[in-house]
Amino acid sequence: MQKTLFCLLPATILGAFCGTVCAADSPQPVHAGTRILRSGNLIVEVGDPDSSDCRWNKGLRFSPVANIVQVRLNNREFCYAPINGGTLGYIGGLPMEFDIGQESYQPDPPGYNEGSNGSAFLKIGVGILRRNSSAYNFSTSYPVVELAQTITTWESDRAHFVQTLSGTANGHSYKLEEDVIVKNDRILMHYVLTNTGTKTFSTEQYLHNFLAFSQKTVGPDYRVYFPYNVTTSPQTRQWVPPELQLVGRGYHFVDTNPPMVRLGNMILYTKTITSVPKTWIYKPDDYSGPDTIAVEQSDIGQRVIIDSTLRSAYIGIWTTSYQVSPEQFVVITLAPGEHATFTRTYRFSTGQSLPQDCTGDGVINGGDLLALSSAWLTAPGQTSWDSSCDVSDPPDNWIDNKDLAALGRAWCQDGIRPMPWAHWPLNETTGLVAADSVGSYDGSLVAFSGDDSQWVTGRVGGALEFDGVDDYVEIDGYRGVAGKGPRTVLVWVRTRGTPTGTSPIIAWGRNHPGARWLLEVDEDQRLRLSCGSGFISANEQQIGDGDWRHVAVVLDSVDRQRPLISDVLLYVDGRRRTVYKMQEAEIDTGNVENVCIGAAHGPDNPKFAGTIDEVMIFDRIVGPTVIHQAYLH
Repeated sequence: MQKTLFCLLPATILGAFCGTVCAADSPQPVHAGTRILRSGNLIVEVGDPDSSDCRWNKGLRFSPVANIVQVRLNNREFCYAPINGGTLGYIGGLPMEFDIGQESYQPDPPGYNEGSNGSAFLKIGVGILRRNSSAYNFSTSYPVVELAQTITTWESDRAHFVQTLSGTANGHSYKLEEDVIVKNDRILMHYVLTNTGTKTFSTEQYLHNFLAFSQKTVGPDYRVYFPYNVTTSPQTRQWVPPELQLVGRGYHFVDTNPPMVRLGNMILYTKTITSVPKTWIYKPDDYSGPDTIAVEQSDIGQRVIIDSTLRSAYIGIWTTSYQVSPEQFVVITLAPGEHATFTRTYRFSTGQSLPQDCTGDGVINGGDLLALSSAWLTAPGQTSWDSSCDVSDPPDNWIDNKDLAALGRAWCQDGIRPMPWAHWPLNETTGLVAADSVGSYDGSLVAFSGDDSQWVTGRVGGALEFDGVDDYVEIDGYRGVAGKGPRTVLVWVRTRGTPTGTSPIIAWGRNHPGARWLLEVDEDQRLRLSCGSGFISANEQQIGDGDWRHVAVVLDSVDRQRPLISDVLLYVDGRRRTVYKMQEAEIDTGNVENVCIGAAHGPDNPKFAGTIDEVMIFDRIVGPTVIHQAYLH
């Protein structure tokens, strides 16, 4: 739903009322031997294979092809990437490697096991190396026979890499091409790997994803999660830590001394990490959704979502105090002359990111429309091309009606001061109507007395007092945010004393598994979101204590086609809270019941006892900065 529509006007007309779009300062590389790619507020530093300072053009392990060193969005850092190499002994970032051969079920480099001591073998991404008499070890410095030649073509928002060999390693050879494209809030990596030799080979590719959000130490505010419950394979034992017990309807923490725990589809870090050996993660055999990993630092609201179009065989997670590296291992088998094509995508978020913000000023307005019209009907390489205006999802390297429609859907969105879809300030002093201050969704007070005693002093202005027996507010004709779409709810609550059971705050949807949307105080006086078949409740801060508490719930899914309970973010008093209990379920909210404040649906369901103030519903994701500001207001 959108409240504003507009049509495209010529740039000459737009300039009269939009002003001019100023070019931002050109960012400079931080590391030696690198170049900068940029789109909007996303700045990506990439190793330059032609530079004598490029650390990866030396053979042995990591490839010089598309080696991303650092990523910055809205001046926030996303990678462990020390200038002088740091703890890892080399620059971190997102380096690529083929054929690590770490486990017995992982392939060794092509040709390694066909020869003997001194024979040549193929290290894809690097070139031809010479083996020794031992089993392959990825950390060994094997002698170089031939480094592959890498040719790079650079543009402002992308780079094209082509890597080839002149010789073969006992019949094994390859050609590797990769495009790195920077798009507003994401990096796209397109690969084409061709077998140019005379023998079939199998190879395994992965990227170290050395993620460290704004240099925050890895610990309780970090989590790694997936759009499926992780499982195991016959080769490894499933990791189920003893500190997690099944209690009632979901998992519950009974001991937080271990450094990390698994909660269905999540790896949660419970204290500052020293070092954790690689943990191998597997998808369920029947899972057919996207091959996706999400990593986030909840305290500062940074997240990266990693996708691969070529399904990974397994995922390894390597963690230290300074980085967490979830790695998708893909296995490719190619006969002579065959090629494989696949894409990896990295989507970055800082909480207030707006991918349609072409000008980078934090708001979608006429400036973005002017920029888009100036780049109208252009493609990369053309004079007026502006990569920040390619805002369709997915981006398609062409500025047209798809981008205009995407801009229109986000029109007037503000990364710092977003507009709610509905807002009930509850500042009335008389009557039985709660007015919506931004729209037409006024609420009717049900079962309240007619003496206006329900209108009381609130946390911000006035508020509404609920008796816990039969009082509630119904928004006739408004059914909230239905389906699988993103959403946010903000509200101030103060319970009357300490509730003995559950106490509903706001509800809508349908009384059906996965189709409800019920925000409530649970039986432990904690904040909980229930969907009818699953739930998630917040740790650390009880809200049923009789004091004013600002609560927020955000649905920000990793897979937009399959939102899960684990995608729900819970905030109390402006801070993101960790998980206390959770039962996983898919969310697909029904479009049946009206929004109710202070009650769940059904005549026998409990009612809220206490005071509610400043209820807001957004049909979008609201970031942690905005939520914290709402708490401080």
